[in-house]
Amino acid sequence: MPLRRVLFLLQVPLWCMLLASFGFLLRALDARVQATTQATQTRTQLETLNGLLLHALDMETGVRGYVIAGNVVFLDPYHEARRALPDDFRTLRAQLGSDRAAGYALDVAGVDRVQQLLTRWQTEVAVPEIVARRSSAEAAALIVSSQRGKKLLDAVRVEIRVLSARQTTRLKQREAQAVYHLRVLRVALYGAGGALLLLSVVTTLTGAGVLIRPLHALTGAARRISGGETLITVPAGGPLELRTLAQTFNAMSEQLHVARQEADAYALDLARRNEWRVRMGRLSDAMQAARSLDEGAVILARALPDLLPGTRGTLLHQPPERDGPVPLLTWGEDVQGDQGQGALPGVGGDATVCSPLISQGETLGELHVDTGLSGGAWTDEGRTRLLTVTRQVTIALASLGFQERLLQQSVRDPLTGLYNRRRLEEDLHRAVDDAVQGGTPLSVIALDIDHFKRLNDTFGHDAGDAALVQVSATLRDLAPRGSTPARPGGEEFTLLLPGHDLLAAEGVAERLRGAVEALTLTHAGEALGPVTVSLGVADHTVFPFDAATLMSTADHALYAAKHRGRNRVVSTRTLRATSRDGSGQPDVLGAPERR
Repeated sequence: MPLRRVLFLLQVPLWCMLLASFGFLLRALDARVQATTQATQTRTQLETLNGLLLHALDMETGVRGYVIAGNVVFLDPYHEARRALPDDFRTLRAQLGSDRAAGYALDVAGVDRVQQLLTRWQTEVAVPEIVARRSSAEAAALIVSSQRGKKLLDAVRVEIRVLSARQTTRLKQREAQAVYHLRVLRVALYGAGGALLLLSVVTTLTGAGVLIRPLHALTGAARRISGGETLITVPAGGPLELRTLAQTFNAMSEQLHVARQEADAYALDLARRNEWRVRMGRLSDAMQAARSLDEGAVILARALPDLLPGTRGTLLHQPPERDGPVPLLTWGEDVQGDQGQGALPGVGGDATVCSPLISQGETLGELHVDTGLSGGAWTDEGRTRLLTVTRQVTIALASLGFQERLLQQSVRDPLTGLYNRRRLEEDLHRAVDDAVQGGTPLSVIALDIDHFKRLNDTFGHDAGDAALVQVSATLRDLAPRGSTPARPGGEEFTLLLPGHDLLAAEGVAERLRGAVEALTLTHAGEALGPVTVSLGVADHTVFPFDAATLMSTADHALYAAKHRGRNRVVSTRTLRATSRDGSGQPDVLGAPERR
């Protein structure tokens, strides 16, 4: 008998057992899936019921907030929940209809009662309370005190609680069924697996007498191949099928020899690629740790020659305030020439690649790379590496730019662009410490727009904001290099002047006062009239010399400027002179109104 027929007959019992096992497992699996599906449907119905309850609570909270505060913003949750309720009821009825579980009629009746109760609450309580609150809070409070809305919502909660309890009970039952069917499925799997294993052993032992000698030779040859030998052959003898198997094995051995050689070459290439990816990962980690563009440029200048060996290039950065890109770093030999325009000398054709660095539609710069050091055109691997490097550099530049924008937003006043109180206090304490340790002068100018409240009342807050922006621009333009122009709040401004003594600070203050007085302010085509500022100047000679005393002294000088007629500069030197000769009015009369 041919070996094919023998093997076929040996497999028939196994196939029959396999088909029978498959049919039994399929039935058990269907029962398990059906039980799990029913449990999932029940969970979905419970989630929908919870959504109904949350929407009812949102409506109640919105109406209550409106009745208490009288602000229509509180009605937003009410309106959103009211619009969502019809969809919730339709969804819940559809879920109940698709399930058709025991107690379906009770569930539908309960849902109908919840909808009727919510409809009554809206028409009999919510709408009357909203209408009444528009006329007077007392009328709305009278409706609330009747507690009709509370009773209706309590009834809604009770109905939803009953429905939830019924669904919870049903869920437990269905989950128990699912667990039972899972247990049956496991038993069936174990039984079928054991039977198939036993039958397979019997079949194997039966066919061993026919296959043992040729297969023994094949097994020995396979062990030798697995041990690292190549080009192993076995004698082709025995039945036709076994002779064919031996011939196939011999052909496979030869092909395996060729494949192993190819695999060794591929493994070397893969190791090289993995090593390159490790270097890319280190670059990514280093760029994430960078805190400035200059620090990132140093990291890239060290990494790019290693990541793109045999190349030279230039990384151009596009600052937001510049019209064109500027060189950030170069690598490789002979990188010179017109780098401001992104040119690489002596490079052209297929050797040059110019990659724009774009993130979310914003151009961050350009990466110019060529193979001038190694010669020749770019390979596919080289272009792939360059693309990966370009993406990493783009991400790094975008991240560093985002960090810089976040830093500026945290220390800048959004209206005027000046530094805020936080940055002012940080710079003030640092400047005081430097002045104490180094013995250098330090001055502060406190200034305030005169009659700002009257300007706001006359022309409106938009005009007041326009005046603040113009005065801020003047302060920023006249602020010396290294100073800190800030807007602590309102119409108050501060200029911190490290390295300026009192006389120099008075000069800056006077120039600032004159520049503001010369402004011609308009808003929406309407002239705002003259705008002036009063300024108070204090320096490091205050006692005790600390940040709080320096600021309070400048504020006192500002108060004196306000008291003496506004549109003037008053310094601590002026206050001391007035105090010594006893002439004029007092330096500071309490804490006068700045306006």
